[in-house]
Amino acid sequence: MKKWMLPVLFVLWIGGCDSAPLPVSPKIQELTIVPDHIQQHIIAKDRIQLLYEDNVTYYLVMFSKGNVLASVAAHGDRLVIQFKEGSEQKKEAQPYVYAITKSQELKIIELYFNGKSIPIDRITMM
Repeated sequence: MKKWMLPVLFVLWIGGCDSAPLPVSPKIQELTIVPDHIQQHIIAKDRIQLLYEDNVTYYLVMFSKGNVLASVAAHGDRLVIQFKEGSEQKKEAQPYVYAITKSQELKIIELYFNGKSIPIDRITMM
């Protein structure tokens, strides 16, 4: 029985080497400290701004008077980002900056704010 198990394990190991790398799961994380190279590109008059360095790393800047929570999911070739704003409102809008990591297969970015589709005001390549 041991002679049979060894070749099977070897074949499975070789087969695993040929598999394509798994796609990067999309992630979103609010930045508590915004690096200078990002801050210098933020334009306060734009409610939603997308900054990017390459096809994988993006930064999304959103100005809001309420506390904002964000979530991200992949649907086919779309990256869907959902924002939910809390009911407590401040006098002035505050910037929320998120780092987004996605796979190159995700070609379309869709934004939703409290369930409603919203446009990106500005897209900036850094």
